[in-house]
Amino acid sequence: MKRFLYLVVLMMCQLAWGQLFEPAPIDPDPFAAGGVGSYTQTPNRPGGAAFADDDTAEVVPPAASPAGNRFRAPQVPREQTRVAVLGYHNFSETRPVSSMLMRTSELRAQMEYIRRSGYTVISMAEFLEWRFGELRLPEKCVLITLDDGWRSVYTDAYPVFREYGYPFHLFLYTRYLTGLGDSMSPAMIREMMQNGASVGSHSSTHPYPSQWRKHEAAGAEAYGAYIDKEIGASRERLVELFGDISTYCYPGGYNDDAMVSRMPGYGYTAAFTVIPGKVTCEEEQFRIRRYMVFGTDPSIFRSAMDFRETTGRTTVKTTAEPGRVAPQTPPPPFPVTPAAGETVSCEVPTIVAQLGGMQSIDLSTVRMYVSGFGRVPARVETSTRSIQWTPPCRIYMPNLSVHIYWQSTDGTRHRAEWSFSIDRNVKLPQ
Repeated sequence: MKRFLYLVVLMMCQLAWGQLFEPAPIDPDPFAAGGVGSYTQTPNRPGGAAFADDDTAEVVPPAASPAGNRFRAPQVPREQTRVAVLGYHNFSETRPVSSMLMRTSELRAQMEYIRRSGYTVISMAEFLEWRFGELRLPEKCVLITLDDGWRSVYTDAYPVFREYGYPFHLFLYTRYLTGLGDSMSPAMIREMMQNGASVGSHSSTHPYPSQWRKHEAAGAEAYGAYIDKEIGASRERLVELFGDISTYCYPGGYNDDAMVSRMPGYGYTAAFTVIPGKVTCEEEQFRIRRYMVFGTDPSIFRSAMDFRETTGRTTVKTTAEPGRVAPQTPPPPFPVTPAAGETVSCEVPTIVAQLGGMQSIDLSTVRMYVSGFGRVPARVETSTRSIQWTPPCRIYMPNLSVHIYWQSTDGTRHRAEWSFSIDRNVKLPQ
């Protein structure tokens, strides 16, 4: 009898132990509680921020090459996979946050969110074999990229990625590979390549759009030579340092047909932009979309992590080209800037809707959606009865459509839509 009672007590203890330390279940809809992709930081956690109910992350060693058996989530037919490509720059826990610089603890919190959401972080090799080969991936995947070659990638981000076992891809511009100041050295990069990193080109000198346009204005021959130097020569140098290079990332996202047409000749198989959106297996080869995750705008990460299908009244279905509304769409019933059909000579246009003339509008319900960005963190000004938003980066899409949703005080729902064009030939100040 004593032995029987002992076994009963032992089983009860094991059951209690298992309930106490059972890993937290993955929320099937992680966006429901705090908005799209909401997460909570715990500032006092040693080593950085994480979720408030954090448990120990299980580290999965990154695959050195495409290997479907490492995926935990079920693999699906290629056309069912969507990939959110994330783009980062610089990190620090103490320096002032900016669009290009993020808190290291914020990066850790985002990686924890990815883990808890059950998304699969893939390597660039896996991404390319899925896009151009026959590899099958899980339905919801994330590809991590980092631009420029900041030293903080090695000191701050690299330990986080190793902790989570996440592969990552470095887009480097060769003039910055000195190891001096805030830049990384080739030795640092080689070390990371032994632990989940891969490398692509980000040009030779990181030219801004005004520099590209300046050389383009000098004529086709001169412009071709400049593209050779920036895009072609950068790959040659990176191949000397790190081996085969097959990917390119446009500085600032700026690209044109002359650049794209030369990509195969240089040896690239894929090139990435800064236009946000989920990537499918039919993505344009040399204009692949990315979400640039800025330190000052957490909504971009939330948008990238929203894999839900857009349904209901926020769905935008038109027969027009991307970024435009259908020709039969009525104009907004209030003044808007830029105006419907206008072509603006500014690459970062502030979008404004003046709602002062609308009767019985509930300002707390006003929302703004922009093509390519989804719902944006627009500011509603109650004093002027307006809503406005400025994109966090230059816009290289030729057209943008804007969609405003609101409710009347009686609960009636309304929608207004319009589109405008971006003049990509505008000359920026030198």
